[in-house]
Amino acid sequence: MKETDFAHYLTQFLMQYLPSQVGSKRNTQLSYRDSFSLLLRYCRDSEQLYPEKLTVSKVDRALIVRYLQWLEDERHCKATTRNQRLAAIHSFFSFLMVEEPQYIQQGQQILGIPMKRRIKDLFYTYH
Repeated sequence: MKETDFAHYLTQFLMQYLPSQVGSKRNTQLSYRDSFSLLLRYCRDSEQLYPEKLTVSKVDRALIVRYLQWLEDERHCKATTRNQRLAAIHSFFSFLMVEEPQYIQQGQQILGIPMKRRIKDLFYTYH
């Protein structure tokens, strides 16, 4: 696969896998598209990783953790929005691990990033 493989796999995921194989609703597809648009913007502006040169190997656990922190700190996203963005990334890497098994370890590391609990959830858990 070409060095800029991220674009190839992301296009496959958004244009073929989600609508055809998963049968996801249009709103889910748009939400996932927006999630990756923000990730690409973050990579470009904060990491100097330009979308046209981005490779899967550069999208590692550390980058995703920094992206999620950026969502909270710079964009002031709540845990629910952060979790929604993370769900899109988890779904993409689940897809990628099946399509390209050489990314299994990287995918497992990213799938290991936990969802963040909301304050409301914590309140009901302990009271």
